[in-house]
Amino acid sequence: MRSEIGKCNMKHLKVGDIVKAVFLGSSCECEVIEIVDKKKKSYKLRMKSGTILPGVTWLKNLDDKQKKKAPWHILKYIGHKEPKVIEKDNIQKADLDKAIAKQKKFLRGDIKE
Repeated sequence: MRSEIGKCNMKHLKVGDIVKAVFLGSSCECEVIEIVDKKKKSYKLRMKSGTILPGVTWLKNLDDKQKKKAPWHILKYIGHKEPKVIEKDNIQKADLDKAIAKQKKFLRGDIKE
């Protein structure tokens, strides 16, 4: 049972995942905004206050010297939140062809608007 918990904590994170991270001694919830290095499990996080933490990794990946000096690290995985994606207007080729044909007719003087 204990080994399963350890495996769950050390998972590869995705953009939009929510994790509990320590920043300068205080823990807070952060969102993964970028994957810096998949092999080293290094991520860029955004705190709720808006502060961005670059190069954050799991506490278990740090050696003893790094644990003392690192100002931030990830403690545990909390959940996933869908990242906000701005959808662009999808212009269909048929609609575009109709608009071009209408414009050509207007330039020739066939349509008067």
